[in-house]
Formats: sequence, C-alpha cells, structure tokens
Amino acid sequence: MLYKLLKKYDAEFFLQYASSRDANFYYSTSFKIPDPVLYAIGVDGTDLLVVPEMEKDRAEKESKVKEIASLSDLGYYENLKNLKDARKALAFTYVSLLKSHKAKKILIPPNFPSFLAFYLKNYFEVEVVENPFSKLRMIKRKDEIEKIKDVSAAIIESFKYFLKCLRKFRNCEEIRNEVELFLFKMGYLAEDTIVASGLESANPHSIGFGKVEDHVIFDVFPKSRSHGYFSDFTRTVILNENKKIEEMLNAVIEAQETAISKVKDGVKAKEIHNLVCDVLESRGYHTIRKGFKEGFIHSTGHGIGLEVHEEPRIFENEDVLRAGMVITIEPGLYYKKVGGVRVEDTVVVKKNGCEILTPYEKKIKL
Repeated sequence: MLYKLLKKYDAEFFLQYASSRDANFYYSTSFKIPDPVLYAIGVDGTDLLVVPEMEKDRAEKESKVKEIASLSDLGYYENLKNLKDARKALAFTYVSLLKSHKAKKILIPPNFPSFLAFYLKNYFEVEVVENPFSKLRMIKRKDEIEKIKDVSAAIIESFKYFLKCLRKFRNCEEIRNEVELFLFKMGYLAEDTIVASGLESANPHSIGFGKVEDHVIFDVFPKSRSHGYFSDFTRTVILNENKKIEEMLNAVIEAQETAISKVKDGVKAKEIHNLVCDVLESRGYHTIRKGFKEGFIHSTGHGIGLEVHEEPRIFENEDVLRAGMVITIEPGLYYKKVGGVRVEDTVVVKKNGCEILTPYEKKIKL
C-alpha cells in the first residue's frame, strides 16, 4: 500500500516524525519511544528509523523496521556544532539523508511538525496526504484481535467491580476512582471513565459528578499498559424505578441488538446507523438523522484498536465493513429534562456476522 501511494503521487519518500503515542507510528514500527523520531519509507526500498544513540540498540531489538540509524551515524552532532541550532541541525541532517537517496518529492501526514515541513520545502516538493497506516489499521490481524479480547475481558471484570462499588458508594467521582484503580492494578489504563447519573447523563461525554441517582451510565474504554490496545463498553444501570428511563433503555437495547444482528462483511456503515435510527424513530424518539438536537445525537459506533476512536466510523458515510474490523455499536438516547441511556459493545466483523467481545446482560437493575 505504501509503495502504491508513493507511485500514485510520483514521490520518493513517505515520512513520519512522531513518538509511539502516535498510533500510526507505533503500528508501523512496533517501537515504543517517548520522544518523536523519524521513520522513512522510500520507493528505493528504504525502511529506516532514525533514533538517538541511546535508543539504537533497543530499536534494533524491538522494532520491526529493517534499518536503524542513530543521529550520530548521520552527522547530527557535527551539524549542531556548525549551525548552533538544534532544530536546524536536525532538519539539515534529514535533508542530507534524503538527498543521499536522490529524493525529489516527499509525502508527509497531516500531523507532521511544521518546523520540519517548512524546512524540507526548501529542498524538496512536499505534499500532505492522509496517513496510509490509518487505513491499514482498520482490519485487524489475529494477534491484534486477541489483544482487544484481552482488554475486553478486563472490562467485564471492571464492570462487575463497578456493580459492587454501586452498592458501597453513591458518589460518581469515588466510584470512577475505584474502578480506574482496579483496572490499573490489573495492568490497564482507564482515563475519564464515564460514571454519569441523573440529568447529567443527558450529556453523552460528561464523565459524571456528584451523587448517583435513579440510574447511571457506566462507559469504560481502557487500554493495556503492555500492548497498548483498547476496548470499549457501556451499560446503563437502573437503581430506582423510572418509567421514562426504562422505556428509553428498552428502545436502545432493541436498536443495538438489531444493529449487531446485521453486522457482517460487505455491509455499509450507514446501513447499520440507519437501522438504529429506524428502531428509535419507530419507538417515538428523535434522531440526528432528522436533525434533532436531543434523542439519538451521535454516530452508532467507531473502529477501535490502538486508538479508542479510529476508522471506520459507523455513521452516514460510505465506509464498508470488512471481516477483521473491530468496531463498537453504541446507540443512546439523551433528553435534558429526563437524562440519558446508552448501551455499547465491541464486536469483531466476520464474513457472515460478528463476534461480541464484551458479552454481558443489558437490562441491569440493582
């Protein structure tokens, strides 16, 4: 795919300058590094990672890149001595490297740092393109699916713990802290876990504050601290009888189960989204499809992997589901004077259906 991209744009190199916090960089190199470094792929077969000297041995052992060079190898410190400016010296080092490979045109992703891009434009034709690794990451390998299954299993354990916390605590912040600590001890990092109750639950991404009331939305999306993959899961728990909330929840569960039943290879994302809207509208609720600002007001789901939100988007678009994609299905309803409900599962798309990675009952009353 990379070489096709380079040929399409008649370019010699695709460059990334990032750390392993960038999912595309980590996916393409398999190397964990806290500070940005250069990764260069060329039509001449170049597959090169440039790292500080202190990281060279580790990169040679841990990354999947063919060739590792240190900044020392490329003369960076001599350039720094002459130019007396770290950024200029770094840019000049990379320019010299690219010139040595007879580069004339290079491709960079949208998040490539501007200080380097402007410098490179003095010597090469530079074009910004969508990072091709974003598309490559959409369909997961078997080992990636296993990693997401690992996180999904931890999520179910954290939800069971959440239910215990609900019986013990009645404060959203305290429950969130308990669950995130529980996951951390298991080897997973959860941040901004949603524990939203009462009218606050009508704001889909409010993490929740104060006293737990008649119902609570629990939305957790941790990643593994070892391999970096995410999973995602939401349940709405009823604590005290509330007819409107329970009716909303029943409608959302029906919409989610209908959508999941149609997930398979070859189905368009918008078909899944429209099914959710169809069910909710048939039950008398508003949807974003008809321009409402309350009711079902977000997409049906998203891809998940090294990022909690990645391609494809399960919304009104032309994305087509393919076997091996891992996505969420998460309809919800939100009304400011009533509150909100949401149910979410992570699923793997298969040839003739899908596998739910976060199986747990959906009608939960305490």
